[in-house]
Amino acid sequence: MITKLLLTPLSWDYGLITGFRNLLYDWSILKIYHPGIPTIVVGNMIAGGTGKTPMVAWIAGNLSAKYRVAILSRGYGRRTRGFQLVHKHSSPDAVGDEPLELRLLLPEMTIAVDGNRKRGIQKLTSGDFGKIDLIILDDGFQHRQVKPGFAIVLDNVNRPMRKEKMFPAGLRREPLSSLKRADLIVETKKDISFIPEFPGSQVVLVTGIADSKPLADEIAKKTTLYRHLTFADHHRYTNLDAATIRQAYESCLAEQKTGPDPSSCIILTTGKDYVKLMRLPGLSDLPLYRIPAPPPVGRVEQIEIMKKIDLYVEKTYRHS
Repeated sequence: MITKLLLTPLSWDYGLITGFRNLLYDWSILKIYHPGIPTIVVGNMIAGGTGKTPMVAWIAGNLSAKYRVAILSRGYGRRTRGFQLVHKHSSPDAVGDEPLELRLLLPEMTIAVDGNRKRGIQKLTSGDFGKIDLIILDDGFQHRQVKPGFAIVLDNVNRPMRKEKMFPAGLRREPLSSLKRADLIVETKKDISFIPEFPGSQVVLVTGIADSKPLADEIAKKTTLYRHLTFADHHRYTNLDAATIRQAYESCLAEQKTGPDPSSCIILTTGKDYVKLMRLPGLSDLPLYRIPAPPPVGRVEQIEIMKKIDLYVEKTYRHS
């Protein structure tokens, strides 16, 4: 609490700088690139934890029934630069964990990473990857160099953006006045009932996400949570981490009253953790399961969201 108070003046400075930067774009002093095809950005105002990746996957999957869709991400946490196509054999160091999760969820879709969104869009629409009808930007609401045709901002009900302070005292990236750029604001994570049940099994939960408490609480309601191993958001797992996870799993087995039945304990993790953990040799023989990643909104909200997106895309092509 004291730290936040001390950082509050810096948050005011950050807000002023960010607001001034936005004005430069709004007044066309700084140039904005307008893609020649429908472009949808799915972003947030809070750093992490809004359900952005599953929302992108769900929207892309729905639109792929009508259009040839490509997804472009920055590839946060990768150790490469420039444009990279995301393949099923790509490593987290090459493309980042969230793009790999998207590749897992959408194996047939064109997915790429590039910190320069303009360059990434131009590369995707160059013809090298066939005809692309529509691009979804995974995160990028703050990337003002590109003007999306439709901007969606996600707001986690467990950490609402209106109650969060600006950086560095809080996790909000921009002043709330920036929401005027959004075409749709969606409340997410009202319900996490999609977590599967594992009757008779105790769970070792492994998370490297921004806010794991709601997830852990929900899992504890569904099954027996033996231990929760928490790591920093976008954590780069090591062999030492694998040994720690294995030790927790083996301890779980050893404490079973009926003896060390392998099915009595499992390791459960998120999608973006799974694509990293599955590559560690020290965990290859353990029961590692990925938590499903449906859209972080209810059925009614899903219908309304897709109606508005369909209207935008159809209107764009009608006027092109």
